[in-house]
Amino acid sequence: MLLDDAVMLSVAVVTLGRRKLQAREGRWLKLVSGAVMAALGLILLLKPAWLAFRL
Repeated sequence: MLLDDAVMLSVAVVTLGRRKLQAREGRWLKLVSGAVMAALGLILLLKPAWLAFRL
C-alpha cells in the first residue's frame, strides 16, 4: 500500500516540478486543495468512522 502511494507522489512531484504554474492555475490549485481540506475536516467532525482504517 505504501509503495503505490510513494510512486504516485513521486510522479506528481516530478510532473509539477517540470513546469511553472501560471497565476490562474495556481489559484485553481489553491481552491481545489482548500475544498479537499474542508471536506476532510467536515468528514472528521461529522463521520470520523469513515476515515478509520479497517482490514
